[in-house]
Amino acid sequence: MSEAAPGADFESFVLETIEAFSRLAQAQAGDLHSAQDAVQDVYLNMYRRWGTISAQQGSLAAYGRTAVKRAVIDQFRRNKRTVTIPVHEMPESESGIGIPEAAYEMIKEGIDELVARLPERQREVITLCVLQDLGTEEVAQRLQIKEESVKRYIKAAANNLKKSINEPSEEVTA
Repeated sequence: MSEAAPGADFESFVLETIEAFSRLAQAQAGDLHSAQDAVQDVYLNMYRRWGTISAQQGSLAAYGRTAVKRAVIDQFRRNKRTVTIPVHEMPESESGIGIPEAAYEMIKEGIDELVARLPERQREVITLCVLQDLGTEEVAQRLQIKEESVKRYIKAAANNLKKSINEPSEEVTA
């Protein structure tokens, strides 16, 4: 048998099964691109082992269907932790606290007004911890107070901010 014959056999196998494998993969994967990737992976792996696979007894189509199902599962497992966001939905840039810059600026204007109503120490702590995204330990060092005090000021400021949001006309107190 010549070297071209196994390749020709594989090519005819692909032509006979491509539509069925693609439909199976799409039904399993749920999206066209993942299905195409899985089928392509299966054909690549089968081509690498074609001499061994074609010599075995049994249906090559059944072998291929099983391989497609497993490839879709493997692909899902590999991509399970990956979160994809369409490019048009990605923000241009993000603030230090992880929200889009434009939204951050809008929120910051409202927050600045509320924070300005807080007592001085609460305002300092909130500004450093929340708006500048510093840890409580670092804020405690900067303000030369205990870390527990920083946490207490954050809690008090949060309560005062809640009151300010619910009753905007009242002044908040320490």
